[in-house]
Amino acid sequence: MKWIVQGIVVIGLILYPFLVGYSLAQGQYIWVSGLLIVLGVLRLLSKGNALLWPLTGFAILCGSLSLILKDQAWLKLYPVLMSLGSLAIFTATLIKPPSMIERFARLAEPNLPEAGVIWTRKVTIVWCIFFVFNALISLATVLFTSMQVWVLYNGFISYMLMGLLLLGEFILRKRQQRLNQLQE
Repeated sequence: MKWIVQGIVVIGLILYPFLVGYSLAQGQYIWVSGLLIVLGVLRLLSKGNALLWPLTGFAILCGSLSLILKDQAWLKLYPVLMSLGSLAIFTATLIKPPSMIERFARLAEPNLPEAGVIWTRKVTIVWCIFFVFNALISLATVLFTSMQVWVLYNGFISYMLMGLLLLGEFILRKRQQRLNQLQE
């Protein structure tokens, strides 16, 4: 049951920019505000990773402020806050290791060598830089662009950039592992 709830939350958050774009085009933001609150509460109740609680809090905060203040801008600011929250989480793991990417790497490779720890720390820094730029671009789409551009960037381009970063890191990591094996 826990996996089903988490799956619903993930799908809802991935579809979020499209739901916001559609609802705002129809002049109806109240149901998306409510949906964002429900997704946040479901994530809290699923007792997922405590590191992700700030992101959950941002979902509930943006949905609630949108309803209370009757202002759709809070719905559009949610991706900005998600990037800033992710930046804070990834940065915190640099300050208090293991780094976020090391945590992910250890799921597949529990006995990660020291070279792998150094590599994952560098990749975590790259992700931090990505989140800074993503937050700035997302904010620019809120302040200076049309709803169509906001949806395009926050619902497609930013996900594509994340996917490219993941793929690029995977390819470079495999290359680095081969180089390390040749040196041994």
